[in-house]
Amino acid sequence: MSPEQVPRHIPGIPDLTQPLDSLLGKAQSPVPSPETGERRKEQGQAADLHATPGAHREEHNGPAPPLVLEASSLAIGWKHGRNLQILARDIDFRVSAGHLIALVGPNGAGKSTLLRTIAGLQPPCGGSLVLWNRSIALMSVEERATLLACVFNERIEAGYLTVWEFVAFGRYPYTNTHNRLTAEDRRHIATALALVGMDGFESRTFSSLSDGERQKVQIARAVAQNTPLLVFDEPTAFLDAPSRIEIFRLVERLVQEAGKTVLLCTHEVDLALKTADELWVIDREHRFTAGSPFVVARSGAIGRAFDLPTVAFDVMSGTFRARTPQR
Repeated sequence: MSPEQVPRHIPGIPDLTQPLDSLLGKAQSPVPSPETGERRKEQGQAADLHATPGAHREEHNGPAPPLVLEASSLAIGWKHGRNLQILARDIDFRVSAGHLIALVGPNGAGKSTLLRTIAGLQPPCGGSLVLWNRSIALMSVEERATLLACVFNERIEAGYLTVWEFVAFGRYPYTNTHNRLTAEDRRHIATALALVGMDGFESRTFSSLSDGERQKVQIARAVAQNTPLLVFDEPTAFLDAPSRIEIFRLVERLVQEAGKTVLLCTHEVDLALKTADELWVIDREHRFTAGSPFVVARSGAIGRAFDLPTVAFDVMSGTFRARTPQR
């Protein structure tokens, strides 16, 4: 079997084929980002908005999608005084436009450190990290803000800000010196709220929302920023099972309907296997593995990252199972 023929899903894990509308609670037409659409048009990239997850990428016969993000021999960590504390090294990846990348691994492996390095919030400890053919380390904050938007998993207390006001912060990189919103800014805010299914909540205060609604609004803020790359750090933390599925469905919509590239860090390994185009794993020894979900799972990387004496990852079912006690 050639690499092009590798199945996208693990045997025993069915695709999530339930219509998005039923999971999101209302029918919504595709709401592509105009600026993203212009960029993709210039690059000669076509999209099938009605394909099943990943199908429009696997069946694409035109030019290869451009590279959004690339790392070579990347080392991540932090400075401790004058010394570098390297957490993980030899990280290599290439992220194409319009793909969903899921990052998984145990606590303390370095997932958030990798995301913060990609976001430019802390410098690499070695190697190269390139965003749209430019070194992230050489970019200004303003330039990065037009190329990637982040949602981290810290709880946010936004006081009495309304949902509309909170999402409006996503337009900050584009406002003038008086921070006044234009009609174009307002259109992006409305589009972002509609895309995440939160139109109609504009006047609600952020503090009055449920955890799931807050996550959607934070994602809407990132979408309103209108960047080609979105980075989400555990967006399903603190959510119940239905809300976790909603968030994953929302991420799929951002890729398929808005043309975004999404890097998603998650503990939902089963959902990542079902939905991601590529899976990244950082294990307890801080080793990095990347590839298609099927190949990565079969490689044993997930087991090396998560297996415990009492629990092990089962490749055929794509789930974790209790180990049989040894007599």
